[in-house]
Amino acid sequence: MSQRPLYLVSAATALSLLGDQALYSVLPVYYAELGLSAVQVGILLSANRWIRLFTNELAHRVGGGRGWFAAAFVLGSLTTAAYAYTHSLAVLLAARVLWGLAWSFIRHIGVITIMLHTPATASGRAMGTYNAFSRVGSIAGLFGGALLVDLFGFAPAMLVLAVLSVLAVPLAVLGFDGVRHAVAATARASVPWRFVVLGFVLGCVGPGLVMATLGSVLNAQAHPVPGFTAASLTGALLAVRFTLDTAVAPALGGLTDRHGLRHTGIGFFALGAVALAFASVVNGIWLISACVLVFFVAGTALHAGVAGRVAQLGSGAYARFVTGADFGAACGPMIGWLAFDWLGMPNIGMAIGAVLYGVCVLILVHAPPHAMEGGVQFGAGGGAHPGRVAQ
Repeated sequence: MSQRPLYLVSAATALSLLGDQALYSVLPVYYAELGLSAVQVGILLSANRWIRLFTNELAHRVGGGRGWFAAAFVLGSLTTAAYAYTHSLAVLLAARVLWGLAWSFIRHIGVITIMLHTPATASGRAMGTYNAFSRVGSIAGLFGGALLVDLFGFAPAMLVLAVLSVLAVPLAVLGFDGVRHAVAATARASVPWRFVVLGFVLGCVGPGLVMATLGSVLNAQAHPVPGFTAASLTGALLAVRFTLDTAVAPALGGLTDRHGLRHTGIGFFALGAVALAFASVVNGIWLISACVLVFFVAGTALHAGVAGRVAQLGSGAYARFVTGADFGAACGPMIGWLAFDWLGMPNIGMAIGAVLYGVCVLILVHAPPHAMEGGVQFGAGGGAHPGRVAQ
């Protein structure tokens, strides 16, 4: 298995995420100062996911080349720069939509490039490694971005992150490796419906409900941590999530390779459901933080195992799986912030997430033993095999 595309693409992806991830720790706390309402925060944090319901399929159909890959990273940098120049809802919304378009191509071309050189027995570990390296950008964006805003203000912080993200372009050019062949060979790949449902829940609960509302949950606690604002504390806790991805995602993804997705999925979905259920009812920053961290461990394992398995089915299957995940991620912030606005309960998003993870446990328990362990599309360095598709 060639490691070059894996490391270069992951590093480029890390840089591209700086501006997007900073918004998740900053907007839930500073939205009033930027002239936004709570509902508008939900719209902005989900707009990039809604557009991907269309652009994921576009990325698959276009197939992509080195030029498309590089252009996507350039567009991502420009959207981060746009945040610094205006607080207009219309302009911010347009920037979020364009970021969603860019991310569809960044993620799709990058992951298919990696899987073209990954054996079927290592898909979970490879996806975990991709997450581990690329999440360094999330850590820097969430925590570093929040600190920059606290110290220098919103506009200067966004400009710094935009300049840094430009460095992704040369890495993307060097890391790209023959995606068009793989896309053409796997155009008819299908994906089992259960994968789409699991993708929806993974997107809705983690990147959606939890990440988008965690700031308001912590801000509502009576005893903040000395020396930290709610924004910085939120950024620190969310950054721990991606630190876990960096440290343990390959190993946790490897559990799926060894024990199968059905068994590992039941265990980690159940663990995440229990953690979120406790987080929705306990009080105190430390207790809530502990529950959220347990949930993040479960999410790290699930994102690596499920996404790695589907990516091996080919470009078309992966496009439809991530569209389900993006639909969930688009719904998550809206659901969490609307529920907060209506009920006045900051932790309601955690409770909703616990229920959705519980639904996934039931799906996996009642699935036929072989249903989640279908065939694969790619072999190590050997290109695509369209006939070997899970049903």
